[in-house]
Amino acid sequence: MKKVLIASTALVAATVFSAGAASASEKIKLNLGGFSKWWVVGQWQDSKFESNNNGAGTQGGYNNVDVKGDNEVYFGGSTTLDNGLKVGIDIQLEAGGHTDQTTDTIDESYVYLEGGFGKFIVGAKNNGTYLLHVTAPDAAGNWNEGGILTGGYSVAKPTNVSTVTPGTTATGTALGNSQGNGGNTTAIVTDNDSEGITYVAPTFYGLTVGASYKPNTTEDNRGATQINGTTAVSASDVIGAGALYANTFGGVGVKVSAGWATYSVEGTVSTASQVNEYATGAQLSYAGFTLGGSYRQVNGQRLQASLDTDLGANAWDVGLQYASGPYAVSVAYFKSKAEGQASIVGQDEIEFYQLSGKYNLGAGVDVLASVGHAKYEDETKLPQNENKGWAVMTGLSLQF
Repeated sequence: MKKVLIASTALVAATVFSAGAASASEKIKLNLGGFSKWWVVGQWQDSKFESNNNGAGTQGGYNNVDVKGDNEVYFGGSTTLDNGLKVGIDIQLEAGGHTDQTTDTIDESYVYLEGGFGKFIVGAKNNGTYLLHVTAPDAAGNWNEGGILTGGYSVAKPTNVSTVTPGTTATGTALGNSQGNGGNTTAIVTDNDSEGITYVAPTFYGLTVGASYKPNTTEDNRGATQINGTTAVSASDVIGAGALYANTFGGVGVKVSAGWATYSVEGTVSTASQVNEYATGAQLSYAGFTLGGSYRQVNGQRLQASLDTDLGANAWDVGLQYASGPYAVSVAYFKSKAEGQASIVGQDEIEFYQLSGKYNLGAGVDVLASVGHAKYEDETKLPQNENKGWAVMTGLSLQF
C-alpha cells in the first residue's frame, strides 16, 4: 500500500509540473496572521488535586485560579505560476501561553500545491480526516482537544485514566492510554501534526474527499526513524481517508463527515499493535440554531509475548448552538470509554458538560465564557485514581 501511495504521488507531481511553463511572476511574500486568546479560569476539584493540600495529595496540588493563554502567529503566502499552479507556504509559531503543554515552538509548517486537480499539502499538518471532520458546536471555540476543560488544562486528569487516543508506546501500555488529554476529541488526531502528505480533492456538488500518509507520528524529526527494536517507538505507516458533504436545502444547512485511519504501533519484538480508527459527524443548522454531534471508534490488537488481547476505545459528543448577530451560546456533552490496564476488566470513562457563550465586540475581537464539569473514572474504581470538578472561565480572543 505504501509503495502504491508513493508511486501515485510521484506520478501526479510529474503531471502537474509538466503541465506548462512553471516560472513565477514574483517570489512569495509572507503575510502575518494569527490569534491571541487569554482566559481567567477558576476550578474546583477533588481535594487530592487542590493546591491547598500543599502537594500532600496522591496526585499533587493544582491552582484553584489560573490564567491560561493560547497564542499563535502565522507566516503565510503564495504565488501563482504561469501555468496556473498555485504554490504556497504556511508556518505557525507558538507565541506564548502554551495551552498545549509542549515545548513545540512551531505548531505547523507545510507547503502546498493547488490547482484544478485539488490540493497537495506536504509537511507538518493534521491529517485529511481531521481537516474534514464535523463535531458538536461550541460558541467559544473551547471544545475538543484544545479546550481549557476538555484539553485537561483546568480539572486535572488522573494519570491512570486513559483517553480515547492510543498511546505512542506499545511496551505493555494499553490501547487508549495517552500522556495528556489530547485524546478528548472525536477527531482522529493520533498522528497530531507529524510530517506527511495530504491530498484534498476539489469539492464536487458539496462533497469533498481527502487522504493522508504519515510515515510515523514522531513530529519534527529529521533523523532516521526506528520502527522496530528494543525500545518502544511511535505509530508508523499512518494511512487515512475522509469525506465531508456540506450543502443547504431550503434554508437548512447540512454537514456530514466520515473518516478512517489505520497504522501500526511497534516496540519490542514481542509487542505490537495494529490499530484502525473510524470517525463520523453531522450538523444541521437553521435560523441561527446548529445541532451537531460526532462519534469515534478505535479498534486495536495488542500482541505481547503470550498475551493476545483485543482492545478498543470510543468517544461521542452532541451539542446545540444558537447564534444571532454578535451573540452566540451553546451547550455540549462529551463521553469516552477506553481500555486501561490489560489485567483489569472494565474501561476508563471521561465525561464533560459545558455551557459556552461569545459576544463579538468588533472585527476579530470576541469576549468568551464557558462553564463546565469534568468527571474522570478509572476502571479500578479506586478513589485515588479518579477526579471530578467544575471550571468557570472567561476570556478575550483577538484574531489578526
